[in-house]
Amino acid sequence: MEGGPTGKLLDAINGAFGSVAEFKTRFTEMGMKRFGSGWAWLVTNNGKLEVGSTPNQDNPLMDVGEFHGTPLLGMDVWEHAYYLKYQNKRDEYIQNWWNVVNWDAVAQRLG
Repeated sequence: MEGGPTGKLLDAINGAFGSVAEFKTRFTEMGMKRFGSGWAWLVTNNGKLEVGSTPNQDNPLMDVGEFHGTPLLGMDVWEHAYYLKYQNKRDEYIQNWWNVVNWDAVAQRLG
């Protein structure tokens, strides 16, 4: 995938995070700081965009977690997602992950 968010999604990201670059920085941090297996998420929560992470198989729709919202974008940071290509280089995996984000699908989820 090329490009980045556009239209309403771009406006929402800029409104919530100040810029796409800042959003990517915060989202990447969620993926890097998740110890062990889990996910990084962009969600909408009460009409507001937020980033966070969940452990293991948990997601923002589950009652058991501390991070809630409706998922718009999720990044798998379980080792199985990247080990064969990147070994233990989660940072390199995340850097390249941005190249395959389907921004049109994210925008559709936003509505």
